[in-house]
Amino acid sequence: MTKSDQQITVIYPPTVDYYMLFQRPQQLLKAMSKIQNVRSIFITSEVYRKLPKPIVEINKDMFVVNGNSDYKSLVKGKVVFWVSYPDHIDYPLTVNKDITVFDAIDNPVEEFSYWAKNLKRAIDKADLISCTANVLYEQHSKNEAKPVFLCPNGGDFDHFKKAKKKLEKPADFPFFNNGKKVIGFYGALASWLDTDLIRKIADKFNVVLIGKNQYYPVEVDHPNIVNIEHKDYSQLPYYLSHFDVAMIPFKLTEMMKGCDPVKLQEYLSSGKPVVATEIEDVVANFSDVVDFINIDNCHEVIEKAINENSKEKEKLRVQTAIYNSWDVRAETAIEALNSYFN
Repeated sequence: MTKSDQQITVIYPPTVDYYMLFQRPQQLLKAMSKIQNVRSIFITSEVYRKLPKPIVEINKDMFVVNGNSDYKSLVKGKVVFWVSYPDHIDYPLTVNKDITVFDAIDNPVEEFSYWAKNLKRAIDKADLISCTANVLYEQHSKNEAKPVFLCPNGGDFDHFKKAKKKLEKPADFPFFNNGKKVIGFYGALASWLDTDLIRKIADKFNVVLIGKNQYYPVEVDHPNIVNIEHKDYSQLPYYLSHFDVAMIPFKLTEMMKGCDPVKLQEYLSSGKPVVATEIEDVVANFSDVVDFINIDNCHEVIEKAINENSKEKEKLRVQTAIYNSWDVRAETAIEALNSYFN
């Protein structure tokens, strides 16, 4: 689908800073804006970067605005209020909305347990529910008497395919002279990282962790681990290109049952081997392109992923990333919206 049945403007409230971690909200709204008859307005929190002016045009149908801006003139057609944080279900827009979509992106337990407080209110006030993971889709389909659709996370294939070949090495990417392969991770260095597993991996390999900042200050100490500060989204392919293996070392907690890691499709876009802990949706959907690790088998599995890598496996990873791009996810979302309106 390259065109929506009718004109739609999708508005996202200031839950996150547009320029901090380029995650699902930014990616999905940007991808939706590429579809004819669809416009996206992202209200940024500005906690990471102040906008140079109230309204910034990303492309002809994608705008980043601050909460005080007058964006009425940008709106075309039906207004869709797209919410992923329950507390923002009542966020005051400066225009009238036609429908509200609640995007269920995480299991509201453990680190995200505070989301549960207003979750029922958000669900009750939503007209349509989008879910990133199978466990969330099953949960909401069973409990809610309203339309629910599955829209997993995707990847920006065109951005990350560049990492298939080694790009210019960033100045702060470490030089290792010990002959060991580099196992890399970028993203939030947060409490859901399995730091014991990461240290175990570092007993045999070099490990690079990218993403430390004031909001995610975790550092993992080990002689073979290098912790690097958070990098702008535009720079990530340069770092990824120097990984031998990309990893997703998340703890297997209740919260992770609703996890669909955005970085998986980014890693796969590069064609590089990917290892991850046994996150439910990753196991269910990507076992043919991901090798699964735990603290007992990580050395053997990573060694095997390196030694058995091939052009055929690289091609399969790349094809998987293409089939799971944000452009594909945006089409899923717009089809659901058109179906609702029709």
